[in-house]
Amino acid sequence: MVRAMWVMAMAAAFAMPMMATSGDAARGALQKRAEAGDAGAQVELGRALAEDGAPADKAASTAWYRKAAMAGNAEGAWQLGFATMEGAGTPRDVPAGLEWLRQSVNVSQDADHMAALALVLANAGEDQKEAMQWAQKSVDMGSPKGMEVLGMARLFGKWGISKDPAAAEKLLTAGAQKGDLNTQVALGKLYFSGAFGRKDASAGMHWLQVAADRGSGEAAGFLGFLLLTGKEDVPVDATRGVALARKAMASNAMEGHYAMGVAYVTGVGVAPNPAEGWYEISLAQRMEGTQGMASSGDYLAKAASKLTAAQLAQLKAKVDADAAKLPAPPGS
Repeated sequence: MVRAMWVMAMAAAFAMPMMATSGDAARGALQKRAEAGDAGAQVELGRALAEDGAPADKAASTAWYRKAAMAGNAEGAWQLGFATMEGAGTPRDVPAGLEWLRQSVNVSQDADHMAALALVLANAGEDQKEAMQWAQKSVDMGSPKGMEVLGMARLFGKWGISKDPAAAEKLLTAGAQKGDLNTQVALGKLYFSGAFGRKDASAGMHWLQVAADRGSGEAAGFLGFLLLTGKEDVPVDATRGVALARKAMASNAMEGHYAMGVAYVTGVGVAPNPAEGWYEISLAQRMEGTQGMASSGDYLAKAASKLTAAQLAQLKAKVDADAAKLPAPPGS
């Protein structure tokens, strides 16, 4: 489960942000630059069209990526690779997409992209030796993303790499110390899982707090839950736990909704409110299932025991309505 959740998180972390071009005038100017052969403008226009979301725009987006890639632009090749693998505006062709990704990193020598390529190759069932070579090269160039990919391979003994928890901890710690947010969150959680052969609540709390301070709702919510419940040998600190849970909710992190729901059900740090607790926990389940929420059923049952059938029906309708507005979870 830990590995599956990490892969989804990494996929999200590696996703390229869209760079929307607002306004018809700005889009028109960008179009002219792209048509004049400006490869950078072609990539930017491709991103803007992809963000528009219409099938015709996706096809046009991929066509602009292809023009940039054919001109030797590394970012164009990178975007074209993913579009081709996904079948976005072009027939799906995983081998061809991977080849564009290889071409991109060979031109750009971007260490983070090398790490991403390693992860894509490994999870696409391609040459695992090649995948780990890219990961190692990324590490050698100082990429914290590479350290995370290779560290996870070492931790779980995956992708042709022998299992070595000590080496994994060293790699992941190095990536976290370099400031990679995703690695900080993963490392914090792993210290509570015992994946390194031992549990270390102090180290886990440290890295989760570091990540929470940098804006990770996932880390804030997870740490908030531990502080509210005292699980995993974490001393209860209701005030801090509620503050972190609310911070996570502000970024609409599932962990924040769950932690705050637990607070309302148990009355830790806030006045008991079974209705609000049932709602928040149920919404958290709809956001990302029950992964990491093994005790959610118990909390829901406790809250439900204090509610009427009519109240539960109203709450369920509210959850259904609010869940329909949520973005799809990663990997869906």
